[in-house]
Amino acid sequence: MNEFLNYLVPGIADGSVYALAALGLVLTYKTSGVFNFAHGALAATAAYLFYEGYVEQNWPWPVAFVLSLLLVGVVGGLLLERLATLLAAAPTVTTVVATVGLLVLLQSLMTAIYGSADKKAGDFLPTNGPRVGDVTISYGDMMVTAFCLGAALALFLFFGRTRMGKAMTAVVDDPNLLALQKSNPSAVRRLSWVLGCCFASTSGMLLAPKLGVSVNVLVLIVIAAYGAAAVGLFENLPLTVGGAFAIGIMVNYFPSLTQKTDSLFLQSLPRNIPFLVLLLVFLLVPARLLTERGVRNARRFEPPRAFSPRVTAAGLTALAVTLLAVPHVVRDADITVYSAFVAYGIIFLSLGMLLYMSGMISLAHMGFAAIGAVASGKLMTFGFFDWLPFVGGNTVSWPVAILLGGLIAVPFGAIVAIPAIRLAGIYVAVATFGFGILLQQAFYLAPVMFDTGALVQHPRPGTDFYVPGTATAEPIEGTAAPLFGVDFNNERNYYYLALAVLFLVAAIVLVVRRSRLGTLLRAMSDSPVALSAHGANTNAMRVIVFCLSAFIAGIGGGVLAGVTQSASGSSGGTFDYTTSLIFVAVLGFCGRRPILSPLLAAFAFQVVKIYPPFDHPTMIEYRGVMFGALAILVAIWPALNFGALRGRRAVEREDGELGTLGFPSRLNAPPIQVVTVRQDDDRSLVLAGSQEASRS
Repeated sequence: MNEFLNYLVPGIADGSVYALAALGLVLTYKTSGVFNFAHGALAATAAYLFYEGYVEQNWPWPVAFVLSLLLVGVVGGLLLERLATLLAAAPTVTTVVATVGLLVLLQSLMTAIYGSADKKAGDFLPTNGPRVGDVTISYGDMMVTAFCLGAALALFLFFGRTRMGKAMTAVVDDPNLLALQKSNPSAVRRLSWVLGCCFASTSGMLLAPKLGVSVNVLVLIVIAAYGAAAVGLFENLPLTVGGAFAIGIMVNYFPSLTQKTDSLFLQSLPRNIPFLVLLLVFLLVPARLLTERGVRNARRFEPPRAFSPRVTAAGLTALAVTLLAVPHVVRDADITVYSAFVAYGIIFLSLGMLLYMSGMISLAHMGFAAIGAVASGKLMTFGFFDWLPFVGGNTVSWPVAILLGGLIAVPFGAIVAIPAIRLAGIYVAVATFGFGILLQQAFYLAPVMFDTGALVQHPRPGTDFYVPGTATAEPIEGTAAPLFGVDFNNERNYYYLALAVLFLVAAIVLVVRRSRLGTLLRAMSDSPVALSAHGANTNAMRVIVFCLSAFIAGIGGGVLAGVTQSASGSSGGTFDYTTSLIFVAVLGFCGRRPILSPLLAAFAFQVVKIYPPFDHPTMIEYRGVMFGALAILVAIWPALNFGALRGRRAVEREDGELGTLGFPSRLNAPPIQVVTVRQDDDRSLVLAGSQEASRS
């Protein structure tokens, strides 16, 4: 019994904090239809502000707590309500880009200001308390648990028993109908976002004493609340709280079982329980129980304007000539940067094809790239396929290894596509997000991937491979096979090799886009229901496009690893899950051209930082903030452009007053036109608008 209490008590305490974060996430999604991927970043921001006041300024902890809650919970909630209003009619892809952009902005801002090292906030709640057996139940943990249960009960009664609570649930579906019931939709939305952000802020400040103040750790822990929200189907508050407590107990209990093994993979499973729960919910729960909020009011995703074949051919030719000329016009020291730019361009091409050709989104693309990099590197250095006819010595040649690395990533693309088959929209993004984190935390250090050294050698064609730490020894029997007799240790030669792969991938993307499959994918992005009604198999298309995207990303990962001749799985490295988020933010503001936009995104991500003024240390430090801000701006631009700036045009009435026509969205629809029916002398019925009705 005492042993069980050793895990039950801290499990309930951790589950209480998970529950607070999950309640805030469910509350904002349930009342706005916008899934806030920046929820964890809000918690981290509140923790940093609390640290600034409590530790740096030596304020009493209640003062620091309340001030942080006001700034992040109240002010931040009001600002996010405005953002959610502008995103109300946006397609799912656009809302994901905006909230991921906000996550990148806040995460980069906190890192730039406070650094990446952990800060110690210190315990501010009582740590003493009564003992039950061998376990001390602190008064602080009891306070947190009581607050969590009280908040959950209050919200449950609020939604079920009060007029405002019912209005919060209704506002996302039809704000105009709600307005007719004498409820202010704007006030309802503001209250829900303020409450949701206050819950996120509270969870971040309560986690700070236990985990330290670290933006990456706090973001990851609060993201773990997604699992609890999934148990509640992103709607049911009691189930959400119950799921949070269950996850907290399992996270504390399972390490006692797995730490007895020598497997790092098994040892990593307890901290990944929230993401396993998240994926299991998406795989097993009936799709009818996971419905998107407010999606019926979203506007369609408009395709970019198509150019004539002649203009397209001329543009692609000019682009190809520019890329071929790069090594001859840049400094020799910068060619490596441009080689990485080409590799990132391949990965961005795969992500752009998924986003803008099918209307689906992936937040795990660097995971696919990591799989391709590891597979191709091991094939060249360990020779797993020495029975194939394309080998040099006991190793696979570079082109075959890169191709096989892409193919090995395909089954993982199919696995990620399973939620896309069963579900749609925002849940696909959440599932890929969880998959990317689970892949990094559970598999990166496993022997099948980077192993405990978190590093896989990735030699270029024709270069000798040595065991790390024995560079003066003879090359071992795992030497990369020569390719065309060219020395690819030369940076210029490797750039052209990577560029050749980029051209092949770009050709694949263009062929798919112009094929029948591409046409069907764009139709599925516009209306999957209508496409299914015409007999098309949308499930097969979703699997195909995810597999093709994973294949191209795997190839890009292999080319990228060849730049440094190694692939690292270390936290914060090239293949970290946060890079996938930055990719979405960067691609979000670079347009939706199938070839040009991914290359612009790769240029902004990799190359811009070596040129003035972007090479200044301050600019490099805050570039994530700029990426996030630009992603948000581009996401809300249609609403600003047609609503707040142009669409809200003045309409002069006959009586001289001025009115405005609002931006047509699900949260801010145009005013209802009053229509009356009158009967003329000839007994015919005439419909009259509000102005004519007022005269008659």
